[in-house]
Amino acid sequence: MRPLGCLHCGTNENVAIESIESLPPHPGELQVQVGYVCRKCQGNYLHAARFRDVAAVLNRTRSLDGLLRFAGEYFHCGEPMSLMGSNIKSIYAPLSTDEPNEDPSVVNVGTKVLRCQCGFQLELPS
Repeated sequence: MRPLGCLHCGTNENVAIESIESLPPHPGELQVQVGYVCRKCQGNYLHAARFRDVAAVLNRTRSLDGLLRFAGEYFHCGEPMSLMGSNIKSIYAPLSTDEPNEDPSVVNVGTKVLRCQCGFQLELPS
C-alpha cells in the first residue's frame, strides 16, 4: 500500500487532508480513500491509505478543545459551524516610538464570524 505523503517532497509533514471516504469491507487493517494536497509543492493525491496514518496526520494539528478544522471548514459539537456575518477590525500601531504625539497608523482587517448551534463563536481573518 502506498504511504500517506507527498511523492515529490518525500514527507507527510506538509499534507492537508481534504477528503476521507469509506471503502468497501476488506480483510486486514482498516483503510479509507483519502484526498490531500501538499502545502509545499501543491501536489494533489487521492488513494487508499491506512486509517491510522490518516488519523496521525489529523491529530498532529493542534486546535481548541472540541474544535476541528477539516477541508477548510470548522466543526464544533460534531457539526459544521455556520457563517454568521463579517466584521472589520482596526489594529492601531504607532508609526514611531520616538514621538508619542504622532497619530497611530490604522490597519483594517476583515474577519468572519462562525457560530455553532451550542452558541460557541469563533472570529477569524477572512
